Amino acid sequence: MGGGSRATLVLLFLVGILASSLLTFMITSGYWYWLGKVVPEKPSVAITELLFPANDTSYFNVTVLNPSYSMEPVHVERVLVITPDGELVEVETTRPRLPLEISAGEKATISCDWDWANYTGREVTVVVAIKEGSGASFTARTPLVKMLLSATFDASTPFWFMLNITNARESATALSLAGIDLVLEGGRVVKNVDTEPKLAIGEPYKLEQGASVLVNCSWNWLEYRNKTVTVVVKTIEGYRGYLTERTPGPVVIRITEVAFYNVSQSFFMNVTVFNEPYSPAPAKICNITITIGNDTYVPERVEPSIKPYYTLEPNASVTFNCLWNWSAFQGMNATIKVSCVLGYEAEATVNVTAGTVRPALGAAKKAICSREGDKAGKKAALSSPCLSGRQSGERGLLLCAPPARRRTLTLCAPARCRRSSRRGWPLPMHVL
Repeated sequence: MGGGSRATLVLLFLVGILASSLLTFMITSGYWYWLGKVVPEKPSVAITELLFPANDTSYFNVTVLNPSYSMEPVHVERVLVITPDGELVEVETTRPRLPLEISAGEKATISCDWDWANYTGREVTVVVAIKEGSGASFTARTPLVKMLLSATFDASTPFWFMLNITNARESATALSLAGIDLVLEGGRVVKNVDTEPKLAIGEPYKLEQGASVLVNCSWNWLEYRNKTVTVVVKTIEGYRGYLTERTPGPVVIRITEVAFYNVSQSFFMNVTVFNEPYSPAPAKICNITITIGNDTYVPERVEPSIKPYYTLEPNASVTFNCLWNWSAFQGMNATIKVSCVLGYEAEATVNVTAGTVRPALGAAKKAICSREGDKAGKKAALSSPCLSGRQSGERGLLLCAPPARRRTLTLCAPARCRRSSRRGWPLPMHVL
C-alpha cells in the first residue's frame, strides 16, 4: 500500500473520531434538552462534602468540585457562613489560602477556621464564591454536644460553690474539661478559677457521654451576694457550657430585746437576737460587744456560749445572758453589737437602766411563736429575763430600750477551710 493510501486511511480515521464525538455531544445535549437541562454558559462549582469534626469546633472542611463540563478552571475567592440567626460571616483564614484555582473535572478540600461551638446541633449554610461564574451553597447540621450544668451556692460557705457537669448521652463525643470562667455583672471576668478535681488545658478531665462530675470551685463571693454570675465551662474540643445563677443574699439578724438587771449584786444584760425567716443560712454568732462613748466592752461570760460560735437558724431567736457590770454606766446610752462569723451584724442603741422592753415585732414575732420544739438555749417568744431567786428589795423592771436597729457589715472572722485534702487552699481571683 502506497503512502497516499496510508494518509487517506489516517484521515478517514480522524474524521470518524470527530464525527463520533459530535454525534455523542448531540445525543447528550438532546437528552439534556429533553430533560429541560442546559449546559451552563459560565463555569459553576458544586459542594460535594461539608464536614464539622466533633472533636474540634475551631474549623470545618468543605470539598468543592469543578465539573468536567465547565471546560475551564475556576478560582475560589471566598467562603462564607450563614448562621442559624441569619448572620453572614466571611471565613478569614483557610488552608490552602484563597484565591484557589480548581481545574475542570477536579475537586479540592478547603479547611476553614471558624468556631462553630455556639451552633452545636444546628443547621448552618456554607457558601463558596468563585471569580468566573456561579458559586455554590450547602446546608448541614453540626454535631450535637450538650452540657448540663447545675450549681449550688451555700450561704454558710461563701468561699466556693459546687458545680455539677453532665455530658448528655446524645452528645456526639466525649468532652475534655479544661477550665471554668465566671462572668460577673458589668462584664468583669474571673478567669480559670481553682477547682477540685483540677480542670486545666494541660490536665483536662475526660467526661464521657452520659457521665457527670461534681466540681468544687474556689471563688470568694462573700462581697458578691445577691448578684448574678454566669459560669462558663470550657473544653479542649472547643465546646462551652453556660449557666447563669444568682448568689444568695446576706443573713439578716435583728436585736429584738435588751434588758439590764442584777441578782445578788451581780449585774447582767440579756440580748435577744432574731434571724429573719428569709435569711439564706444560719447565723453563726461569735461576738457581743457594748460601746459607750469611745470605749468598747466585752461581757465576762455569755450563755449560751458563743465560742467558737452559736448557730442560730433562720426564723429563730435566742436570748444571750451576759455577765457585765453595767452599774457604773446607768443613765448612759450604749450600743449593743452582735457579730457573726461571716461579718453579718446587728446593732441596738439603748439607755442603760434596769429593765426590759419588747419592741413591736409584727410578722417576726408571729414567725417565732409559730415554731415549736426550739433547741435548748432558744426562746419561742421574746420574754423578760429570768429572775429566778430574785431577792426582796431589788429594783423592779423599767421599760428603757428603744426598738433595735439592724445593719449588715463586712467579714468578722471568716472560716476559710474547705472540704479538700489540699493544704493551705488558696483563694486567688485572677481578673481579666
